[in-house]
Amino acid sequence: MDDNNGVISTSIESCQLSSLSVLKGKLNQLPVSLRAGTFILIGVFLLGLSDNLVLFINDETGIWQFHAIRSFITTLLIIGLVIIFRYDIRPKKPLFVLLRSIFLSAAMICYFGGLSFLSVAEAGAGLFSSPIFVLIFSVIIFKIRIGIFRILAVILGSIGVYVLLKPDLSEFNLLQIIPVLGGMFYAMAVLSTRHFCSEESAIGLTLAYLFVIGIIGAIVATTFSLFPTIQKNPSDMFYFLEGWRPVSIKFLVWITLQAILTIVALALMTKAYQMTDTSILAVYEYGFLVFAALWGWVLWSTVLGLSEVIGITFIIVAGIIIITRSARVIS
Repeated sequence: MDDNNGVISTSIESCQLSSLSVLKGKLNQLPVSLRAGTFILIGVFLLGLSDNLVLFINDETGIWQFHAIRSFITTLLIIGLVIIFRYDIRPKKPLFVLLRSIFLSAAMICYFGGLSFLSVAEAGAGLFSSPIFVLIFSVIIFKIRIGIFRILAVILGSIGVYVLLKPDLSEFNLLQIIPVLGGMFYAMAVLSTRHFCSEESAIGLTLAYLFVIGIIGAIVATTFSLFPTIQKNPSDMFYFLEGWRPVSIKFLVWITLQAILTIVALALMTKAYQMTDTSILAVYEYGFLVFAALWGWVLWSTVLGLSEVIGITFIIVAGIIIITRSARVIS
């Protein structure tokens, strides 16, 4: 019986290796741009899953503690990879790397904060409004000239954001603008990367961001633990105003799994961006919104309403127009 089990096990392993070899061979036959796009799609597929896993532990932590612990775990994993593969992660422009890390940290705090009252797809759509802000900031700061198509794209994207968030102006709530703030800060991080950090190591930039957001999370969580303010504020701000709390084994398991999936996704996406032009691949990233909605339906039975679908579609179309038209101008 044991011999038979061994034969079966060996056969299964051979089939798995054979399947992986076939898949790798087929990927290598694809054009470079399509192969890189496939890596991006796999990456955002995993990110859609990992971000939906956050909802398993949202009720066990505030946003500051979440980022502090998640960054600590992710940083340890990445440092292990840096040591094993001997990557050079020393920053060439430390001040600009720090500035980029602050902008990206603010964007992720807004994004993950949005998950406390929005679906992953809706919060992600707010984050993916960033091309609109990139264009606006580029016009204001870098004085670039834009044509009618990109102007119309900004208008379309703005309508999409409005439809998606359905703001009630008669009862304004700060939480309503958090996803859009995430897109604004992400745009500032993108511009910082493009104009000031283009020669930096991708892993170095990732570690710098993790370090900064981890420190911010730890400091703010400690401050709210020492000076509690939850009782003095509305319950819908609870996620942003909570300090340190004891964590369960369940919390550590889910956050570690989420960190691993995030690292794998970022590795695939980094590899993709090393293979071909950034402007071509940026369009593929919008697949995140589709996969986030898919995983939300699979894990949480979350179904987007018509207004959410229309808003997300407008934002995707606007982003694609801006990205493709900008690429033409640059080329």
